[in-house]
Amino acid sequence: MDLTHDQTQPYIHPTLGSADPTPPTSPPLTRTGGLEEDQYTPNTPNFPSDRDGITEVPLLPSRPFIDKGSINGDDMRREPKAQYLSLKDAVYDNTQPEFDPKYLHYDVSPPRDKSSSKTLPSPALFPRGLPKPFTKHPFAQGFEAPNWTQLLVHVGLCLVAYPFLMIFIVIARAKPLFWTRFVVSLGCGLIGFCLGFSLLQLGKKFLEAATWATVIHQSRVMDEPGVKLKDLAANSGDSTSALAALRLLWDRYMYTGTSRRSRQQYDRRPWSLFIGFFLLIIAVAASLPFVLGRIVVIDTSVIHQRVEYAEVPVKGASSGVDIARAALLRPFFESFLLTWTLSPSSENGGLPPVVTFDYHGDTVYFSEIILSQLLPNGSGFGTFDTIPPIPTPPSKEKETQVDAAKVVDPGWTLRFPRWGIRTRCAKIPSGQGNIFTYAPSGLTYVFTPRKTLHSLFDSYHMDYPGVLQPFNATTVMQGNDTLPPNLVPDDLALGGYFFSNGVTHSFRSMPLTMGHEGRGWASIEHVLIRLNTTYAPNGNFDQFSSTLPDQNGNPTYVGYDAAVCLELFEPWIVEVFNSTTGFPRSTELIGPGNELFDFSFGKKPEKMIAPPLTDPNIIRQLNSSKMADVYLAAHENSINRMVKDNGRDSWYVPSPTVVGYTDGEGPMGYTELSASRFAHARGLADASNVLPYLVGSGDLVTRCYPDQVLSSARIYPLHMCIYLLLVLLLGLVAGFFVPKLPLDIPHRGFELYSWMAAFHADELVGEGREVGITRNMELDEIAGQMGDLRFRYVNNSN
Repeated sequence: MDLTHDQTQPYIHPTLGSADPTPPTSPPLTRTGGLEEDQYTPNTPNFPSDRDGITEVPLLPSRPFIDKGSINGDDMRREPKAQYLSLKDAVYDNTQPEFDPKYLHYDVSPPRDKSSSKTLPSPALFPRGLPKPFTKHPFAQGFEAPNWTQLLVHVGLCLVAYPFLMIFIVIARAKPLFWTRFVVSLGCGLIGFCLGFSLLQLGKKFLEAATWATVIHQSRVMDEPGVKLKDLAANSGDSTSALAALRLLWDRYMYTGTSRRSRQQYDRRPWSLFIGFFLLIIAVAASLPFVLGRIVVIDTSVIHQRVEYAEVPVKGASSGVDIARAALLRPFFESFLLTWTLSPSSENGGLPPVVTFDYHGDTVYFSEIILSQLLPNGSGFGTFDTIPPIPTPPSKEKETQVDAAKVVDPGWTLRFPRWGIRTRCAKIPSGQGNIFTYAPSGLTYVFTPRKTLHSLFDSYHMDYPGVLQPFNATTVMQGNDTLPPNLVPDDLALGGYFFSNGVTHSFRSMPLTMGHEGRGWASIEHVLIRLNTTYAPNGNFDQFSSTLPDQNGNPTYVGYDAAVCLELFEPWIVEVFNSTTGFPRSTELIGPGNELFDFSFGKKPEKMIAPPLTDPNIIRQLNSSKMADVYLAAHENSINRMVKDNGRDSWYVPSPTVVGYTDGEGPMGYTELSASRFAHARGLADASNVLPYLVGSGDLVTRCYPDQVLSSARIYPLHMCIYLLLVLLLGLVAGFFVPKLPLDIPHRGFELYSWMAAFHADELVGEGREVGITRNMELDEIAGQMGDLRFRYVNNSN
């Protein structure tokens, strides 16, 4: 049957439907690579024919045959004609490749055998393909189907938050406080942002559902239905905004259709409560970095580093003025009649305390540094002024005004040479007449065996001094007194005499050097104990005097004990810690030395971080070559202070100092003279009464090592786990319990597709009034024109 178009039939316009006996004519189709404007009008195509397996079809499908049985009138006379679109108004585009719009080419070859076709491999876990997500709620009908992807992401974030934060905790260890805070804040901020963003993505559906529910509720009122566009725009501008949620609460209060009474027939759910839950999610999400930062604790520790240092001056030596003042006091200290001291007993409490360090089994005694030595115009006690410097603690008023938010300067470690004391003592052996209790002249003599003195020098690995050879008895014995016959002069090293003046403990010193070598001083110190046995019922003495009657006529005795000591005044390198919050204190003994040197603390060498001091008045070595007068005044000051600690200058009564030389206690507690206890007591006395006066107003070079404040962070595990569990539960609630829209309306949000569905499908219908919107208007002008326009939601129930 021939189905070609009959040119004699009237032409029917595809849109107007009128019959035109003269069909349009057009030039024949040319295939020269393109169409010229207004020259191509497609003819009615013939039935498709196969050309090399390709079927040519019309650009538009042919109009189906008209059933003559269903048409009356002229329509029954019309035969089917092909439809087409006029292209007279089309714009010619010669940029496209050569294309014949008369035909569309597609493959109509027979399908291949399914058994021979190659199929794509399917995963073993899902052999029938990936499962589709649930479109319904798993256990509740009044809520929207959860977004499983967002829920899984939220659960995963909660699980990895703890180990992820631990990575930052490890990085923040052993860092300065600033960087520890920075790393911890960065970690808490990243984790808080991720968890907060996940919560907001889950919770924003509550605001979206409540906003659309408000539109639906207000659309069902009879009087002015719908919501103003400006209210809808404000509420939907940001789906994660707390301000939008608060504004929505206010709109629901102002609109009459949102009241429970107006919608009780179709929707009784508490939408304001859902908005409140959304505000809770926002509050938790916003506070996540802050709360995580509180769960992480930052601990700081002060590290006394000894690598980087700068040179600073301190008052650690005696100046020329100090030495001159000490020389003026020398005659007063050499006079036995005065027993002069550098300060009254009432001011003895103002002297610095004594500190001790152990060095290779020896106890080294130091006088603690005072705050005045670290001040630019300060000084030590060795100025021999009438008003000695008294250290004062930092002002309490300043301590209370310290801003806790600021980092307090931790302090500095100062290293410089200082004078220290070592002393060792031995008891004078008895049984050989080494203590001549009462000579014809009334004096008491003490003789020191050479062997005893040798042991003291050997203990310090020192050579026996030549000034002690040979022993000359004529220089020791006074008047007509003679050496006891049982003593051999060659076995003796020293001898000394003491007045019988009733003083319980008497001292005699012999300096071996006066410091001219510059390395300090050495002296031999004797002590003689004479104590009435009436006050020492448990006393054990080497020798006794003849019988002496007491005040009641009862016979008593005087017991004698004696000891000899070798005392060394040496320069030592000591470290002092100083800060703005307290007194300076000695912290560590580096070793002997009168000049600073590099002391290795680990593998890093020391490094100077500031220019060295070049002032010639600041000395770099602690030198004793010119300090003989200073040493003599300070030494005699200490002896006189100890001598003054007596009950009275007669009757040989005990004193706390004498009892302290033994292991006894109390006024009647003297037992037996202990060499070690006396050495300790003498070291304490001289460190308190001699060493402070060896430091005056002279400047000494000091190395200043600023402290480092290193910090570390740690997490409270229990608090962290509880908080992450709460965040997890909050996210699950937000994901599973998003309320459905009223009247079973599908979910609508604030994204573009929701607005396309609302306006393109006529779900949101505005008022039928002219709004005057034209092209190229500013947004502010559009908002002014359309802000009061009401939109209502339309569905089958409206």
